[in-house]
Amino acid sequence: MRQFIAIFAAFLLMPLLIKGIPLITKKKPGFGPVLLVTGICLALIAGLPVATAAGAFTSIFTTGKTVQIIIAIILVGVLGNLLKQYGFLDKIVAALETLIPNKKAILMVLPAVMGILTVPGGAYLSAPFVDKIGDELELSAPRKVVVNLSFRHVALFVMPFTTNMLFIPTVVPEVNIYHLIALNVGFILCMHTAAYFIYLHGAKSVRVQAGGSKKEAALNLLLYLSPIYMVVFFNGVFHLPMYLSVALCILLMFFLCWKEKKTFLRNLWKGISFSTLFMLIGVYFIQNLIQNLDQVMSGVVWLFQNSSGFGILLVISAASLLFGLTTGLSLVPIGIILPLVATLPMDPTLKLLYTFFVFIWSFMGYYYSPLHLCQLLTIKYMGCAAWPVYKEHLKIIPWLFVSSYLLFYLYQWILL
Repeated sequence: MRQFIAIFAAFLLMPLLIKGIPLITKKKPGFGPVLLVTGICLALIAGLPVATAAGAFTSIFTTGKTVQIIIAIILVGVLGNLLKQYGFLDKIVAALETLIPNKKAILMVLPAVMGILTVPGGAYLSAPFVDKIGDELELSAPRKVVVNLSFRHVALFVMPFTTNMLFIPTVVPEVNIYHLIALNVGFILCMHTAAYFIYLHGAKSVRVQAGGSKKEAALNLLLYLSPIYMVVFFNGVFHLPMYLSVALCILLMFFLCWKEKKTFLRNLWKGISFSTLFMLIGVYFIQNLIQNLDQVMSGVVWLFQNSSGFGILLVISAASLLFGLTTGLSLVPIGIILPLVATLPMDPTLKLLYTFFVFIWSFMGYYYSPLHLCQLLTIKYMGCAAWPVYKEHLKIIPWLFVSSYLLFYLYQWILL
């Protein structure tokens, strides 16, 4: 129980620190220091040994995969800054305005297209586009944040090479990934329909009076989006690490901007965000601490062993929210809960349905987490506070929660 209390107390402390520190220091704190203080409080309240807490911190810099992800996110920020500095963002928007003469439609399509780049915090790339078009639609900063997030995560549900999708067959080999993707499409349709009517339907209507050749616009779109989709090409086809794939696309930017090469290194340096680096260190510190809370892990196992039917759905929902919210990762709840589902005696079709339910709720726990990198980076870019963003989230949360249960029972009625 002490560890559960520690999680609750630590994350209750986070907004208090964000609000309270400026009253004392007269300076607005960065997310990095706040997250580090939150992690220290979590360790103290949970009673973790000093050596365990210290190990959670040092492992950030000694775990190769974590270091690679941090480098990749920093480089994504650099790439986004270069795209902005050299006018690529404006040219992409101009091409889309020729192809799609509706600003709202563009605002829905752009984050989804850039979401193909499935790197943690990848919403950093689509944030400048959403900011620019959102201003034209007269959207508030918090609403621009949730619009970017709402339409950004399509790839997580439908791309077969994402980390979550690749992980699932190793735990539940009976589940066909493409069958799971088909079920996920239903949830994506529910989420995006709700997001449109809640966040965009009542926004200022702006139609684009763009002339020009659609063929030329399509070619420009291919050219100026190339530094983004080539990341996916290098990573997916040649299996290069994500950080190296992004680095190669920064090199591609250098050649595309050859005429302005004298300013390239200066703009590259400007794109390195040390505040983002400190924030990432804080996020991974807390994630590592959570994984050492053995009482929390054993509590979830006990709930599974003592539940059945609708009770299992409730346990999946609660456990996925707990692990997703506290770690800011969707793979953590999937990695903890799915092996428990795999041990339940049921036929493969029902196991597919439960896998779908675990996938959806693991996403929602991660999606609404205060440690969700896409959210943190988008809030940072838009320059707004976290609480107004969560007030916007509250408008769609009931719809998503109810939809997940309705889809489970609808699919069960159709398939069984």
